[in-house]
Amino acid sequence: MTIPMNYFAWISTGLPLRRGPKTTPLGHPRRRAVLCLLSVAALLSVSGCSWLGHSPDDDLTSIRDADPERVAAVLTATQIKMHSAPDEPYWPFHMGELFGAVDSTEQAIDHLQTALTIDPAYAPAAALLSKLYYETGRYDRAVALLDDFLSRNQDAPDALRAALALHLEALGNVDRAQAVLNDCSASSKEARAARTFVSLRGNDMQSALDAAKLALEDDPRSAVNRNNYGIALLFAGRPVEARKAFLDALELNDRLPGALYNMAIVEAFYFFDEEAGRRWFERYKQYADKDPDDLETLFRTDVTTLSNSEATE
Repeated sequence: MTIPMNYFAWISTGLPLRRGPKTTPLGHPRRRAVLCLLSVAALLSVSGCSWLGHSPDDDLTSIRDADPERVAAVLTATQIKMHSAPDEPYWPFHMGELFGAVDSTEQAIDHLQTALTIDPAYAPAAALLSKLYYETGRYDRAVALLDDFLSRNQDAPDALRAALALHLEALGNVDRAQAVLNDCSASSKEARAARTFVSLRGNDMQSALDAAKLALEDDPRSAVNRNNYGIALLFAGRPVEARKAFLDALELNDRLPGALYNMAIVEAFYFFDEEAGRRWFERYKQYADKDPDDLETLFRTDVTTLSNSEATE
């Protein structure tokens, strides 16, 4: 069964920069990018699932914003279908989609596990369950899930291998993550997106830039890919081009948390415009509340002076 690309949107996350404790005179961060889980949640797209025969009333995007009565009605209707076809994995999978769309994560996980009990080879359920494990930091469970799934299903899509690589990277097993990605097809867009992330977390900046460029060529309309390309450019010592990439990302999605956060860092610490950095950070806070580099505290001080003093150390 073909898995829709949107179930793997979380692989190409909108990474924020970590400025790190110090910068070099060129403004090159010593600490590498980290994954912003909030960006994962913001970027996940669960609409457009006509491949499974959804009716418009079941559209997940509308369910996410629906009133409680309508959500309850859709859940009840799906539950009836699930009980009427107990051997069909799609219905508990779809219940997992619905509960995930309304942020009932544990119930979503329960239903996705049920779908895999019915059909251990049902790839959409494995994909979505892996994504929920990632969002909740259950990387060990995801690795066990995907290792077992892939061992049983040699023809599984590379998107699942890419997901496994991200979980392995989160556990610090970068070597195995890279090995898993090396086993993917050269044409796998999901693998290239994951390879961008793993490369950005490593020390090979040329590899990161090459991977980010390939991912962007795969989908030039992806705000996430443009954001990640900006990070790679910045790590390559090209801040002017990096800023343009972040701005291009925001042209495509003006609510992308990673790009907003990165613009705050770039403006304040690379172009020494504290006020512009603060404005970008204020925009970021409209859509996200995590602050991995504690910019909230930094913007209470003269960050331009801070950056200049650090650059001379």
